[in-house]
Amino acid sequence: MKILLVSDSHGNNAALDEIALKHPHMDLYLHAGDSQSTSYLITPYTSVAGNCDYYDDFPEHMLLPIPGGNLWIQHYPNIDINLLKENNIKLFLYGHTHRRDFHVLEGITFVNPGAISFERDDYPLSYAIIEIDEKDIKVNFYSLLSLM
Repeated sequence: MKILLVSDSHGNNAALDEIALKHPHMDLYLHAGDSQSTSYLITPYTSVAGNCDYYDDFPEHMLLPIPGGNLWIQHYPNIDINLLKENNIKLFLYGHTHRRDFHVLEGITFVNPGAISFERDDYPLSYAIIEIDEKDIKVNFYSLLSLM
């Protein structure tokens, strides 16, 4: 399974379109919130609500099946590890901080793709592609600047 993950695009729908065009063979296109847009305008991405999303009724979080367990996606990084364990979460996806993150805690992989707009780290305009099989989760980060 291949997932393209973006976050914090803040109205930069042209960038979302460009990224999706460059990566046409994904199983899922996920947005971790703060698109500042509508679900129609960010297609093919499925999004959760961020603190700056006023134009659509995105869900607060989503729980989706993946090989070997489930994934949980929400905008904010804070979550109870016990909630993740109770829901057989293998992959926790989030945004909000505008900073890339990839780490494993108690067998759960945490990923923040960074931000499409207004990055707050040394990785401008970043997103992630996540490859999942029954045994492994691989995360690769990319920069929108490399597509231009």
